[in-house]
Amino acid sequence: MHPPYPPHTGKRLLVVVGAAGLAVAAFASPAAAQTPEVEAAFVEDYSPVTVGDEPTLATAQIDFAEAFEAGRTLTATVTIDAPDGTFAIADDGDGDCVPNAAGTVVECTADAAESVLFDYTYAAVLEAEPGDYDYTVEFKVDGTTVATVDDVIEVSAHSVESFRYGYAQLDVEPGGTAEAAPSFLQTDPLPAGTVALAYGVSEPGYVMSGLAEASAPYENCVDGYWNGDGGVTCIVTDIEDSPGTTFAPDAPISFSVGETVPGPVDVCGCGFEVRPLTAEELEAEYGDVDTETGDQLGFEAVSEGDDPDDFGWAGFIDVRTAENPFDLSVTDVNAKGDKGKEVTLTVPVKNLGPADAASFFDGPGSYGIIGSLPKGLELVEVDGEDLSCLEPDDPMVEHSFPQVDPATADFVCFFWSLGAGESFDFQLTVKITDDKSKAKGTLEIAAIDNEGYPGVADADPKNDTADITINGSGSGNGNGTGTGKLPKTGTSMGMIVGVAALVLVAGVVMTALAARRRKAGAAGSLEE
Repeated sequence: MHPPYPPHTGKRLLVVVGAAGLAVAAFASPAAAQTPEVEAAFVEDYSPVTVGDEPTLATAQIDFAEAFEAGRTLTATVTIDAPDGTFAIADDGDGDCVPNAAGTVVECTADAAESVLFDYTYAAVLEAEPGDYDYTVEFKVDGTTVATVDDVIEVSAHSVESFRYGYAQLDVEPGGTAEAAPSFLQTDPLPAGTVALAYGVSEPGYVMSGLAEASAPYENCVDGYWNGDGGVTCIVTDIEDSPGTTFAPDAPISFSVGETVPGPVDVCGCGFEVRPLTAEELEAEYGDVDTETGDQLGFEAVSEGDDPDDFGWAGFIDVRTAENPFDLSVTDVNAKGDKGKEVTLTVPVKNLGPADAASFFDGPGSYGIIGSLPKGLELVEVDGEDLSCLEPDDPMVEHSFPQVDPATADFVCFFWSLGAGESFDFQLTVKITDDKSKAKGTLEIAAIDNEGYPGVADADPKNDTADITINGSGSGNGNGTGTGKLPKTGTSMGMIVGVAALVLVAGVVMTALAARRRKAGAAGSLEE
């Protein structure tokens, strides 16, 4: 079981059981011995999967409207309608999910909490029959069913791959371009009826979309990775059928990054793949591509007899940017007024550049504003555009900002990104309970760092922290009324589905590519 910090690939089934709020609830304690209302339940199996493939992650998550008192137990029972032995199932290593020997039932157990995510791995064995397999996930609290979700695992037939792939790493300066022509090894004869090879190269997508762009200025190349968004696909009709030969493009694919892209960081675990096309597939999918005139990208043999173990089942091009920091900043703020007065303070949150504070994580955000009020101030509410605010003891905060002390922090608000030279106003409404207090609180802006990723250093850490004071020197403005709540903006924990504490987007891209390759081998086509 993990706190949710989701990837954004595959299909996801959501069942909204109660009012699925898009806001973080007010600080409150649940009534004793009562089960909080279920807001939503999710399952994710990342199918289709191919028989004989490596194990795939599956998850089941349930979100409640508020926290539980200690001592309550949550279970999730996954029941798959399949013959015994169709699936090989295992726990992900934390011991929360235990499968039966037949691979048809998985029992997961954890302490009940406001948001709980179970995960396990499964694989369709090589002897499994391709098809759709229904399954049900039943969630219980202390033995009482609170939610049930039904979904389907899609299993595709095993296929023979004709190619294995090399690897390339590109280092790119801000505002610069780098080129790649990674090789691939033909291991088996081309399928009967092959008349062309499609060479597809991806580029960053989802939260990291736009950080690097792939281009191929050749007549037989089109924008889009397998007719999808981002990347390029080149159609080569002058081909050899030569198992044991290593080929490479005879012209490069270019990757460019903008001047404000941060670094150093891996902005893409981009992928490439070669796919055989029949005459019918060529006409249906790429019939308007010019494969005869002008400047054409082709393939050339670069070596013979290479060891297949030196190549991978998927091709990757890592694009890494050079040093280019952002500079996030906040300023001191002063609450002015008499005891009992509610004051709304406005704090400009700025990125002084030169790089963008780009989005790197799927979840509530990649950056946070952390506040600890001084003695003499009481939190009424916080507000700001596109913020997701969580209680300081929330598991997401613990994993995102381990420096936060829940005993002293009053709020933690996430945001996605902030461009170089851009700013937004963060508003904080407080009640003055001691207008003579000389204590100082702190306001900190920080970037999530997950074991060194993304690794972009703030250009000036000195302006990442500011003071919060009462009737001292500095600015103070406005009056406000409050609700005693964190802001009802952004994405609540109740609407987030995840696989790990922090999922790197580059890894998400790689997972999606691998899934596409499996689907392609079975169905003869690729989908974005």
